[in-house]
Amino acid sequence: MMVFRQKGFTLLELLIVVAIVGILAAIAWPAYQKSVNEGQRTDAKTTLTDLAAKQERFYTLGAPATYASDVKDLGNASSGTTMDSEQGIYTITLTNKLKSNGNPCSNKVGGVTVQSCFILTATPKAGGGQEDDPDCWSMSINEQGDKWSRAKGASSDNAAGTCW
Repeated sequence: MMVFRQKGFTLLELLIVVAIVGILAAIAWPAYQKSVNEGQRTDAKTTLTDLAAKQERFYTLGAPATYASDVKDLGNASSGTTMDSEQGIYTITLTNKLKSNGNPCSNKVGGVTVQSCFILTATPKAGGGQEDDPDCWSMSINEQGDKWSRAKGASSDNAAGTCW
């Protein structure tokens, strides 16, 4: 009598392979997501440092010396205090307030309002992919070159250099 053996995989072998693939995916996905978040933060960094440099040029060319209070003065097409980042992942906000206490830093000089400070802040746009970045939800820079960031839902800033 001849014994016939079927060729192929058993159900148990297939279940083991599926379990191994699932474990590997569970380990790899968070690392992949973290890498994507870190890569997309460059959009905020690039836009913020570019605008900070434009603010310094605006300040040195002004008479009297003042920082811009409108993004249009920095070469942006739209006017106001907000604009999109270069890749459109973040919303950039311009405020003329002190980082230390949040007070406005405007003065009147000869009837002209002079801004002696600025803060540029990048926050993720809804649907841009970064709104779930847990570590660096917002990133900021001021007129002194100080850089800081804040985790999503945090009430205080991250340690210096966490996101920059």
